[in-house]
Amino acid sequence: MANYYNDCLDIEVDVSERILDQMFDRIRQEWSMLGDTEPYWSVITSDKFRANKIKEHMEAFLTSGRSNVKWMKNIAKRNGIDLGKQQTCFELGCGVGRLTLPLSEVFHHVTGYDISPGNLAECDALVKAQGKRNITTKLLARIEDLKSAPEFDVLFTVIVLQHNPPPVQKYILDILLTKIRPNGIAYFQLPTFIPDYKFTARTYLRTKPQSMEMHAVPMRDVLELLREHGFQVLEVLQDPFTGMPGSHSFFAVKTAEVTMEATPPPDRGIWRRLSGR
Repeated sequence: MANYYNDCLDIEVDVSERILDQMFDRIRQEWSMLGDTEPYWSVITSDKFRANKIKEHMEAFLTSGRSNVKWMKNIAKRNGIDLGKQQTCFELGCGVGRLTLPLSEVFHHVTGYDISPGNLAECDALVKAQGKRNITTKLLARIEDLKSAPEFDVLFTVIVLQHNPPPVQKYILDILLTKIRPNGIAYFQLPTFIPDYKFTARTYLRTKPQSMEMHAVPMRDVLELLREHGFQVLEVLQDPFTGMPGSHSFFAVKTAEVTMEATPPPDRGIWRRLSGR
């Protein structure tokens, strides 16, 4: 029982610019490899979605995406929020387009960013084959690329953030929450607790890269980010997306226009000074 309460105290979430870039580059390399070899399996790790089997199971793969989008729509509906064609959506980690297609049926326009060139190529091919004209995709080659992303009404990301180290997850959310327009929605999933999980940047960068890493960000840090950016949290749900307890889906609405003076954009120089790196 003691481990349950203490683990989240041992997760480093703030690092220097140099360390952050090293982490992001490591993850970029891992997912570039996965996108080149097993793009569909890298999204849902079931053997039927391996490269040599995906053709016969493509319909099941795409159907799973529709159910994920329905989950978000149901949360919005029970909170009295309408999602629809007047809104734009930003999808972080669009992958091969599993969720991008059903999102395009809900929103006026979907902008999908992904770290893997291979996955993004599959997504673009699927979008073209479906004749979708309200989807734009972009390769996330550097974490700084998110700063040039357009403003949008709805943030959507599921089973994506979890594969990034905690400082990368926090920094990405810090940027994207600033991009959401007033009265817009943040819907995202990430693990806030993994049994016996600890994280320090120094130890992480000394270990050998692994395929399909899984990381957590303490819930207090997630809730603090949402508060700082003027969001009202409507629901935090434990979800089944990782197959274990501790994964949560957050649904929040931006109720305030946060001024530059009140909450400046992410400044990694400040992080560097505070962390002494």
